[in-house]
Amino acid sequence: MNIYFLSGLGADKRVFSKIRLDDRFSVHHIDWIKPSKKETLSNYAARLVAKIDTTQPFQLVGLSFGGIIASELSNIIHPEQIILISSTPTGLPVSKFNHALIKFLLLSPLAAPVLKSANSLTYKFFGADTPELQSLLKQILHDTDSKFLKWALVQMSRWDRKEKAANLFHIHGTADKLIPIKLVNPDVRIEGAGHLMVYAQAEQMSGLLNKKLGDEMH
Repeated sequence: MNIYFLSGLGADKRVFSKIRLDDRFSVHHIDWIKPSKKETLSNYAARLVAKIDTTQPFQLVGLSFGGIIASELSNIIHPEQIILISSTPTGLPVSKFNHALIKFLLLSPLAAPVLKSANSLTYKFFGADTPELQSLLKQILHDTDSKFLKWALVQMSRWDRKEKAANLFHIHGTADKLIPIKLVNPDVRIEGAGHLMVYAQAEQMSGLLNKKLGDEMH
């Protein structure tokens, strides 16, 4: 069974480096492609389809922003299952004020350095509470493409999906500060886990993924 992993905003497969899946799964990591300036998430997802072998049964695992893209992909192709980690299956409420604030911040020439800086605030929001996690987050933010980051944040704030994708399973940490658990209704809650639980609680997450992915094998 092919399993396609979609990482978070600007992140790459490093965030999944501690996940251990059984040999019965063939793991593929989808790298982000460069978005057009005003491209919608649905158009972007449509271009990502080329990276997936749809002639064979497959499943999608989406982390954070990757979960949103996985849901958009399900409108075009038909995975056996989608597993969301630290993400949301539908659009989150963004007030008009916050939407305007996001746009204002992203238009600022200072936005990129601020968004990409690793500091106590970003560590707090991502739940990077160990030197190892902080080092990983610092590397990922440093390597993130500024234009991709700006585009993705704007598109996420506009995402208004109302219905969950079919065959969707959602895992979320109770201490997630980026997407607070009170805004979502996951199938499994990981007590005390933050946004980067796929790395910080990798052993527990590996067990969950192996079981849930295996349930969908025919």
